[in-house]
Amino acid sequence: MASPPPSDTRPAAEEVSSPAPKKIKLSDTRDSHAGVADIKPEYLLPKARKAISASADDDAVGAAHHHHYQEAENGGGGKKRKHERGQNKARKFHFANDEVKLCNSLVMVPREGLFEGTVCEFALNARPKGQKARQRRKKKEEVEVGKATGEDKIMEGREEEEWVQPDGLSKKCGFSHNLREYLKSKRDDSEGVCPVWELRGYCGSGWRCRWVGSHSKEDENGELYMVVDEGKKKIPQQWEEEVPIGGFYDPYGEIINSVPMSLKIRLRKNEFPTKKSEVYAEWEHKEKTTRDGLGYEDKGDARASFVDAPVNAAEKRRIYIGKETPLLAPLTTTGNLPFRRLCSRLGAALTYSEMAMSVPLLQGHKPEWALLRAHASEIPNFGAQICGTKIGTAVRATEVLTTLFPSAASSRHGLSLVDLNCGCPIDLVYRQGGGSALLDQPSKLIKMLKGMNYVSGETPITCKIRLGTRDSSPVAKKLVQRIYDAGDVQAITLHGRSRQQRYSRDADWTYIAETAALIKDFKRRSDTTADTAIDKEARDKPNVFFVGNGDCYSHVDYYNSIDQGNVDGVMLARGALIKPWLFEEIQKGQYLDKSATERLDYIREYVRYGLECWGSDELGVATTRRFLLEWLSFGCRYVPIGILERLPPRIQDRPPPWKGRNELECLLGGSDYKDWIKISEMFLGPCPSDFHFTPKHKVCVITLCLG
Repeated sequence: MASPPPSDTRPAAEEVSSPAPKKIKLSDTRDSHAGVADIKPEYLLPKARKAISASADDDAVGAAHHHHYQEAENGGGGKKRKHERGQNKARKFHFANDEVKLCNSLVMVPREGLFEGTVCEFALNARPKGQKARQRRKKKEEVEVGKATGEDKIMEGREEEEWVQPDGLSKKCGFSHNLREYLKSKRDDSEGVCPVWELRGYCGSGWRCRWVGSHSKEDENGELYMVVDEGKKKIPQQWEEEVPIGGFYDPYGEIINSVPMSLKIRLRKNEFPTKKSEVYAEWEHKEKTTRDGLGYEDKGDARASFVDAPVNAAEKRRIYIGKETPLLAPLTTTGNLPFRRLCSRLGAALTYSEMAMSVPLLQGHKPEWALLRAHASEIPNFGAQICGTKIGTAVRATEVLTTLFPSAASSRHGLSLVDLNCGCPIDLVYRQGGGSALLDQPSKLIKMLKGMNYVSGETPITCKIRLGTRDSSPVAKKLVQRIYDAGDVQAITLHGRSRQQRYSRDADWTYIAETAALIKDFKRRSDTTADTAIDKEARDKPNVFFVGNGDCYSHVDYYNSIDQGNVDGVMLARGALIKPWLFEEIQKGQYLDKSATERLDYIREYVRYGLECWGSDELGVATTRRFLLEWLSFGCRYVPIGILERLPPRIQDRPPPWKGRNELECLLGGSDYKDWIKISEMFLGPCPSDFHFTPKHKVCVITLCLG
């Protein structure tokens, strides 16, 4: 049920003539109880056993996500040891798996009787027994003694011939090839019908599904077979008929940007060609070598003499960001494919991948490449965000991405833009020279963006920055001017907080508005210059969109940011995590008081998307449960519009202990992580006996009830 919209007091957008607008307040001023949400008296709990945490460390999940990027530090006693960095170092996650694992080659075999005739690809490509150990011994002997003699090689060949081949290829495979044995070892099936099979008519997890009993039967001969509902099964489109669908990474033909393992191996071996990056690296090296001998005015001539001019901006695809295109921010851990798919359905006009590190991408790291997978519903408005600590790695990673995904919307891939993260506050990224560390190194940042623009082909480049690294010295205005003058990006997003501030206190929208005024002034001067026939480069320079980010939690905040902040668009982050229907509110221009049942339907939809993405087997269910709990740790902060004393709500406000309008609303608003686990069990079945989940921030142990 929707609450009546507030009176529209939004002023008409005016042309900013000076870079110093009046101080902006995006919501009403609270006379008292600063930082506390106003709850109607009848919904307040009189007593609480423990106070709710005043704030939560919202970048902690990101620190945990990039643990593989850490390096060893010097420990005590002069010895080197592995040192855990970042926040919430003690967090551990439960990922269940089958005790007896069924071979991947047999997961989708439709009938039990076909198991014997199915060739196991893992056994077919397996090394002969003892081959790896013999190769290590041989290498060691060659180092110590020298090259092996011809007689040694002959004997080694005989040893290979004398090795007895097993009767069946399955003996070379480390997984089970016996369906009955595998099903007997599995945990009991979850109750109900498989959510994926119920919608699509078949399940991509096959015999591994936690609901396999709902889509498998036994015929009159006692043979097990999988049930397929042809009426629900999707009819392939014309382009899909040319692409193999039904593989492990894309069982339903709707996942894009799935890179095969062969390409990842080529990246690992440094066999993937990046010729444009090599050209740019050569220019950068020569420019650095000659910089001491040349004045600032001569650098342009030096650059032109070393390499071809960068790709003309007119050759890039143009992006558009406006009032009617709310953006979903890149969200580490929580901004996964199922959540982005949900937000796209609710009205998000542009989505971003989770932040991917350049070095793991170039090393073919499977978890990092998985961050770039997207759903077909996201294209052609899906962008990839990367983070680089060095110019060369960021440029090479950009060339690899834009070479593999050159178009914004194709049959099996889609990449609208590549965004450079220049604002990540996580310590382990900052100390390596990436993220917000680039704010203090403007020359390095400009060169990085210029290189990315040079190698990206038709794909446009954007960047996301913060006010600065320290509260006392914001640098965004000077940095924005340099980025704009360089002409290598089509959009700049400014988060209204410093790195030191992280996610605490309110975002500084006054500073964002002042920066927006500077951008408008730059555009006016560029338009004046472009009117002459002298500056052809200025005429070809694309329009640069300026996006604001921070504390947008309602349609009132959104439109105030657009009109008073003078930004082209607004990027939504925590507000979308707490209430994904924020995009719907923006489209309709009114508050939406979602009932507990409607909110539970969103969770059900997220779970179904998660099972389609990660699978409905033991591991897929555990992965879906883990990320669902991460999302619920934000969703529990939502206070229903109907019980608030005053509107609009503020994202930084924390409510006193409150009770919901019904029992389900109490459960959804519970800050105890045990409540989140109970919600997950509604859709994913009981947790395993050894299941554990550590929340990323302190939680409240109040039991919310109707009193």
